[in-house]
Amino acid sequence: MKWGRLHEPCHAKSYNPQKMSDDVQKPDADPYVTNRMGIFEYLLGGSVEKKLLAVRVFDEKVKRATYAKQTQAAKGKGKSNCPLCAVGHDANKARIYDLDEMDADHVSAWSKGGDSTAKNCQMLCITHNRAKGNR
Repeated sequence: MKWGRLHEPCHAKSYNPQKMSDDVQKPDADPYVTNRMGIFEYLLGGSVEKKLLAVRVFDEKVKRATYAKQTQAAKGKGKSNCPLCAVGHDANKARIYDLDEMDADHVSAWSKGGDSTAKNCQMLCITHNRAKGNR
């Protein structure tokens, strides 16, 4: 980490060392945080820029809720619960996939600024999710 760039925005602020140490514990223990080096910058910046933690995956609660919502809507329309299959012309146009046959997908790509929140989650069949890639 290049600490120099944090000097200007942070040098005049007062930080409680014990509170900072306590605040580091939660993201440091989170298995979804893949960039441990970004924790201090995240905290010093007001816990706003989640990209610094590199949390790319959706938690199980979000996946299940998104799956349930999509599946209910799809059944009501007689279409597939995979949005990409539903607009296709093949045999899967009306297929309802089980949760374990689907992957959570970032509607707005994670690499392009999309976050890992329920609002940015959609469930796609495994085939479409892998074909979609970074789009």
